[in-house]
Amino acid sequence: MKKIGLFLALSCAVLARDELTLAPVFTDHMVVQRDRPLPVWGRAAPNALITVEFAGERQSAAADASGRWRARLAPRAASAEPRVMRVSSAAESRMLTDVLVGEVWLCAGQSNMEWPLAKEVHAQEEIPRAAHRAIRLLNPDYAGKEAGGNAFTPTQVARLTPEDYFRGAWTTCTSEAATQFSAIGYYFAREVHAALGVPVGVINLAVGGSPAEAWMRSESLAADPGLSALAASDWLANPALEAWCLQRAHENLDRAITAGEIDPRAPNHPFKPGFLWAAALEPLAPFAFRGVLWYQGESNSLRADRVRQHERLFPLLVRDWRARWGLGDFPFLYCQLSGIETTSYHSEFWPEFRDGQRRMLTIIPNSGMVVTSDVGDPASVHPRDKLTVGTRLARLALARCYGCDLESSGPTPRSAVVREHELSVEFDHAAGGLRTGDNGSPSGFEIADATGDFAPATAKVAGSTITLSSSRVAAPRRVRYGWQPFIIGNLTNAAGLPTSTFAIEVQPPRPGK
Repeated sequence: MKKIGLFLALSCAVLARDELTLAPVFTDHMVVQRDRPLPVWGRAAPNALITVEFAGERQSAAADASGRWRARLAPRAASAEPRVMRVSSAAESRMLTDVLVGEVWLCAGQSNMEWPLAKEVHAQEEIPRAAHRAIRLLNPDYAGKEAGGNAFTPTQVARLTPEDYFRGAWTTCTSEAATQFSAIGYYFAREVHAALGVPVGVINLAVGGSPAEAWMRSESLAADPGLSALAASDWLANPALEAWCLQRAHENLDRAITAGEIDPRAPNHPFKPGFLWAAALEPLAPFAFRGVLWYQGESNSLRADRVRQHERLFPLLVRDWRARWGLGDFPFLYCQLSGIETTSYHSEFWPEFRDGQRRMLTIIPNSGMVVTSDVGDPASVHPRDKLTVGTRLARLALARCYGCDLESSGPTPRSAVVREHELSVEFDHAAGGLRTGDNGSPSGFEIADATGDFAPATAKVAGSTITLSSSRVAAPRRVRYGWQPFIIGNLTNAAGLPTSTFAIEVQPPRPGK
């Protein structure tokens, strides 16, 4: 039987139900997650007995009346030994070769996560050395990937189904394979493999431009009073959604709607609320992995109401994913939005969005965030330095998930106090003292009195404390940092990790204090 690429329809099994199939994520060259039970599933003849053999273990499962089956293998230790997985039913047998056991991570989000190594600023020097036998990549193609604002072709329209939207298979990380893979995902895998010495598999599902609501269950959106407007059935005319996303969807779909190739009432599209959940996540579950790498937000930050909405939306998204897999609070590591000037992009609300991302660290269990603003691009929404982002995510994972003794965060504000005309901020993650990335004076700080009128502040560093003052603010009550679409702040710690955008309201000192 010809191998079926990732997320290519198991519906083809409906046409021949007696044919033994594996879920499309199972292909040659794959990595399966170590130290966790290994579910293996697919389709077969109704009520058939299926046997799965791997690494000396043999398990059986019975297909149900519709032909669906699932076996469960025991957890196993990491191994770079290429092994065979054999699945059998009656006279049929399927064999996967070169299967490794190690760490598996899932990459998702929009174009900055999707951004390929070929377009990354270090590509010329990195691609020739990007061959790693123990790193495996799953980089499915998706319908309309290069379409941009052009009309989808009839072939692309035909693939706008949850079963057929993604297609691909695992491959060994070679220079050729890495070229079109997520640069962030590649650098992350490279660093984690080098540190742990175990195989690493990365699945890249990112879709350029996709809004957060596309990655969630439609039922979750509809059940939440603050988000239910996003789940309206006539989504192409829904003013609650982002205007840019609707514009792009019309550019892609209007030809097909006019030609009668697609349902005009609720056509599928990667920006449709719930669609990427159905196309990317449902077919993948319950495949075991360690955690998620997420870089998304540009399509949810173009309006003030969408920025506020995201603080409700994103925690629900994470809960949806964790509930679907049932693996507990697996690590969810995300990238803070970077920086770009408003002359190049509608980034007016990015400071608020970044601060919301920072605050969600205290709301979402087992989450982590890397700051990317210091490697932003004032003129492009796609900063090309993904090496820094990928290695910071790897550092975060190594510290939080694998117990490595590494500083994983830039300085974070712990407390702020006012003494006369000065305001002092004490920082965590400042062992070895606060620094500046350019070795100059700290920049990017502003303070305000009770009226909320912010003024640039002069900053003095003493260990893990910043003391701020301004001749324009006699009684400071608020402080913020990096509150520009393209950040001018330069505060770091001794590990060179930058400080997040933040805003804090400070209570006035009590009498006698």
